[in-house]
Amino acid sequence: MQRFIKLGEGYGDVYELLTLIESMPNRVRHLLAFHTCKDGQDVTSIAAIFNPTSTGHFLPIYICLEGIPAPKEGRSNVRYDAFKELSERIGTELIEIHVQPSTTYHEEVLFFQQLTAVLRLNHLLPPI
Repeated sequence: MQRFIKLGEGYGDVYELLTLIESMPNRVRHLLAFHTCKDGQDVTSIAAIFNPTSTGHFLPIYICLEGIPAPKEGRSNVRYDAFKELSERIGTELIEIHVQPSTTYHEEVLFFQQLTAVLRLNHLLPPI
């Protein structure tokens, strides 16, 4: 079973995701940054795909949805920089993908289904 777990968009949510990654670096499969333009603003969602649990084989994908300004050349972004530094520290490549904003879809679940398809096509998620 694979499922997105939306943490939120605020500072606290980003740091919760960072803490999850730091506390279980051996379970981290991929770290992702989804870049998009939402309501005229360039924003980024950060996500972590964890390896499945040993019992139940649940594969979580934790995501902070469209709450971080997109990184720009010459401009500091504390939350994105912290995520990128953590990826380097645990030795996991940060994969950056450009996607449509979640508001393109009538329901958020359809957006997550689209992201799941993109991740599977890029072999970042195993087949069901």
